[in-house]
Amino acid sequence: MCCVEIPAPVQDYRLRFETQGNTLRVELEGATVSPQSRLACWTGVAEEVARCGAAAVLAIDRRQGTLATTREWRALLRQLDTATLKAMPLAYVGSWPRFTQMETLNLLLIERGFHAQVFDEVGAAERWLRYGEHGRSVRPLDHFSTKARSNT
Repeated sequence: MCCVEIPAPVQDYRLRFETQGNTLRVELEGATVSPQSRLACWTGVAEEVARCGAAAVLAIDRRQGTLATTREWRALLRQLDTATLKAMPLAYVGSWPRFTQMETLNLLLIERGFHAQVFDEVGAAERWLRYGEHGRSVRPLDHFSTKARSNT
C-alpha cells in the first residue's frame, strides 16, 4: 500500500484515497465548517477520480462540523466540476443523525444527473456499487489489491 500526500487548500479536513479494483474509496475526516472548505474537499475528490480513472466511487464521510443545508448543497453542486463524478456510480455514506437530510442530499444528486445513492452504512453502499440498479457493471471491490493516497 502506498500513501501520497495531497495538499488541501483549506486544511480543516483530510482525504484518504484507496483504490480497490476499479472503485475509488474515499474517506473524508476532520471538519468542513464553511462552504469554501466543502467545495475544496469535493474538488479534491473529483481530481483524484480523474487522476486514477476509477469506474465507481465509494465516499465515506466521517467529517464533523455544521451540516450543509439544502441551499448549500445546491450551491456546492453548481460550483463543483461534476462531469467526472457524474460519469460513474457514486455511493455516499454519511453518519448524520437525521435521515431526512440524507434523503434530501440523495434527491439533489439525482436531480443534478448523478448516478448516486446515499447510505448510512458502508456495507449497504458496497453492495449497491456491486449489484445496484445504477445501470453500470462495476467490478467487485478487490480488498487484496489496494493503493492508498492521503492529503495529510
